[in-house]
Amino acid sequence: MRKLKFDRNRYGNGLLIDAADMSTFDGSIVEAVPDFHVIGIIEEGSGTLLIGEHLVKVRPGRVITISPGLPVDLSGCAFDRATWLFFEAGFLDILFEEAHFTYKFSFFSDVGNAPALRPGKRSFSACAALAQEIHDELRKPSGDSEAFLRAALQLLLVRLQRAHAVLGMHDGGVVNDARIQRLRYVLANKLIDLRTVEAIAEELGISRGHMHKLAQRHFGRSAKQLIEDHRMLHARRALLFTDADVASIAFDLGYSDPSNFARSFRRHMGMAPAAYRAQATK
Repeated sequence: MRKLKFDRNRYGNGLLIDAADMSTFDGSIVEAVPDFHVIGIIEEGSGTLLIGEHLVKVRPGRVITISPGLPVDLSGCAFDRATWLFFEAGFLDILFEEAHFTYKFSFFSDVGNAPALRPGKRSFSACAALAQEIHDELRKPSGDSEAFLRAALQLLLVRLQRAHAVLGMHDGGVVNDARIQRLRYVLANKLIDLRTVEAIAEELGISRGHMHKLAQRHFGRSAKQLIEDHRMLHARRALLFTDADVASIAFDLGYSDPSNFARSFRRHMGMAPAAYRAQATK
């Protein structure tokens, strides 16, 4: 399994974004783990792909979203016409002076739902047009490309969030509640330091009971279940991206006994941590 890191030097000038159509997409990539966000706008395609534990059907009119650290298996699908966008979260954080700007968009951070959207025809056409504009701009960047690309990417994310809301996912539109943005950020980046419901609630400046209400309202999970979901995501990343042994990963994630971690991991992934690492990196 290939570990894909974002090429920060390809364009320079802070352009932490890239794009490809099927003429430039690296077809040798079959199994990979990106360390950046990916959006795929599928105009023609078939089969299924595996993103994390989710099996996603590849169909025309579908938008695929992949968060950093999720393993992807493309061996069961074909893309005949598609535009791919790749970007680091910091590309938008800088513009809006918000450290957690991308956490406004729940389709990237809702680990319980399949990472794919099917907007209506008009919405999909608008998304496809924006993706194509971003692709074309990157082929011939100019002095104002940075501003253009950030604006186009933000608009694309807002359109996708609206589609996410229409499809009846947990959140409505773009999340403007700073507590939810902060919660998503903490779950993605600080779970090793803040391991319990109480610790995260204190970080957010709310009570344990309020934390449970936020988790149920915005994620459809209890606070404890939400933390466990993200623990497993952190565990998969650690197993794929580091050489740390299973016991060290377990202790870093707050498990007092590696056997408890192994049982939880097996319950989520259907195999032991060591077997997952061996399978993913063979």
